[in-house]
Amino acid sequence: MKYIIVILPFLFVQIKLFAQTKQENISFTYAEFRVGYGINIFGAGLKERYDAGNFSTSAGGLASLAAYRKFKKINYVNFGIKFKGLGASPSKGDNEQEMFFNYWGSAVSAKYFPFDRDAKKGIYVQADYFFITQFTQKYRNTATLNFDHQFAIGNGFAFGLGYDFPIGKGRTMLTLGVEYEMDSRTGEVTGIGDKTFKSSNFGIMTGIKF
Repeated sequence: MKYIIVILPFLFVQIKLFAQTKQENISFTYAEFRVGYGINIFGAGLKERYDAGNFSTSAGGLASLAAYRKFKKINYVNFGIKFKGLGASPSKGDNEQEMFFNYWGSAVSAKYFPFDRDAKKGIYVQADYFFITQFTQKYRNTATLNFDHQFAIGNGFAFGLGYDFPIGKGRTMLTLGVEYEMDSRTGEVTGIGDKTFKSSNFGIMTGIKF
């Protein structure tokens, strides 16, 4: 009996230390590179010209590069900065018109892992605020050799849903996800002056975390 009295406190201390170790907050930093395919959806300031010219779908390659930090005392969430860009192939319209739509943006980002306290893997929900986003939009009429150049800068928001898979025994992971981005930009239009443009983008992306 005396042995049990001696051993029990020892076991209690060991169990408590183990529990504390399992619940210890951690911190780490990682980079993320993703590529995919994005489809443009034009809003006010762009939709009118797009519909009037009967242009085809505007879509192309989508890429992003980001760096995230998991802080010790903030669980389930990573915070970071991101650079994202889209290069769309030419859209064909009536009367031999072509439209080019390309943009890039810099953002602050947050990734929330609802089922992983350490915010490393599994399902995540993402939110980005693009404090700088700009596009270069060019119309070209090959029949008359007329060109119309438009440049605008503004901000936007993006929301995403995805899943991160561990690869092997290291820290490298495969990431898959979908994103929806909404932007508002103001710029100068040739022959018109300042104008506000709204657009959104839906993208499917995959990449690695390392």
